[in-house]
Amino acid sequence: MTVYSVYEPASDDDDIAARADRIAFVKDGFSWLALIFPMLWMLYYRMWIEFAVVMAVMFGLEWAFGAYPDGMQVAGWMSLAITVLFAFEANDLRGAMLERRGYRFTGVAMGRDRQEAERSFFTVWLQQQAQSARSIAPAPKTAPGAQASAPSRRGAGDDVIGLFPQG
Repeated sequence: MTVYSVYEPASDDDDIAARADRIAFVKDGFSWLALIFPMLWMLYYRMWIEFAVVMAVMFGLEWAFGAYPDGMQVAGWMSLAITVLFAFEANDLRGAMLERRGYRFTGVAMGRDRQEAERSFFTVWLQQQAQSARSIAPAPKTAPGAQASAPSRRGAGDDVIGLFPQG
């Protein structure tokens, strides 16, 4: 099973199809493409800050250890270690980048592949969107000077919401 973190852009667009097109699925775990082509991977996903930091670290290693032949070998091993570490963290960094750009974490999707994960996510997501559209109805207007009805008393099961008692 492959696990994906799902990010939705924060927008007030009422068109569900347009919102669904902008949803991003980020695979959890190791990224082979980020290991083989780390700089191109960052450029493809427009991760400019991460790209600048990794380039600065690589140039810093070259500058610090590049003057001596043994230093070049140390710099090579350190850059390899940084690349492997980046490959492990690349998808998490992509999720953080999406949150910086205004996306919000919507949920988790699982499946044998991305297509199955998207299908399972959208079946639940579309039902939630339909329910929230039905539940958001305009409040009834009261006549000027009229009193609003008093809130109903709590029932026996309404004492606790989640883990916290209702205040």
